[in-house]
Amino acid sequence: ETLRSSLRGIPADPTNPAAWGANPKGPTGEAPATVQSRLGVALKFVTETAKVVFPKYVEQQSWQDKFMNTMMTWSAYSNEIQYWLHSDLSYVSLGHNNLNSDNAYFWRNEEGKLDCGVIDWGGFGDGPLGHKMWWTFNCADFDQFQQHLPRYIDTFIDTYRAYGGPPLDKDLFRDHVLISTLGNMMFMVRAVPDCLKMCPMKEWPTIQDRQDPRIASNVNGKSTLRTTIHVLTNTIRVLEEMGTDRVLDRFIQDIYVRKWGLTPKTHEMIF
Repeated sequence: ETLRSSLRGIPADPTNPAAWGANPKGPTGEAPATVQSRLGVALKFVTETAKVVFPKYVEQQSWQDKFMNTMMTWSAYSNEIQYWLHSDLSYVSLGHNNLNSDNAYFWRNEEGKLDCGVIDWGGFGDGPLGHKMWWTFNCADFDQFQQHLPRYIDTFIDTYRAYGGPPLDKDLFRDHVLISTLGNMMFMVRAVPDCLKMCPMKEWPTIQDRQDPRIASNVNGKSTLRTTIHVLTNTIRVLEEMGTDRVLDRFIQDIYVRKWGLTPKTHEMIF
């Protein structure tokens, strides 16, 4: 009770899908027209305006179709996904909700030894462990995340168990981590208009890479621009190179249809 009143708690009953806004008759994210418009702005930014800092494959129509279809589908099932991530309390725990590198700070003590601390405790509380793991790595370099994710998952599961946590299924936990990247991608999509305020359209034709100080330096004292570009790049690469579209489809077929006994949402519901 003290934790619930003092810290961020589970936002709804983890045994009741309706409490999370689940709706088998329609999308549970924003209105599809709103989502499509927002994704369209982001797609133009990624494939045209700022394409120099994103993977070359974003210019392919097949990738653009995958991006739009995946994100529209994720939005349509967004409340159901949140319910799923919270429904087994073995995969929910107290912890920092955004423990990535831009929330760490460093100093040297009187003996010259490097030390570190953590900021941004506002979201500390109960939440899905898969979300917490992804938001630990979303500002990391993608290649090391992709290469070492199996070891990170094994290490976490073993340590969690050693300190009193329940056993976790590594494949299920991996799906939790990867499906959480789609929510993070939508969060970055919403930030694209602010990117264009911090680095206007007229600047982009002469930017050659992400080390350009116009996008790599703090803007108005904030790292928001480079962080948004970096995390958006990471979530794009997870989609294309680690198959989050397939993870989303697995949720729909294995959980929504087979386990819950529901009919997949139609194209008309999603779009």
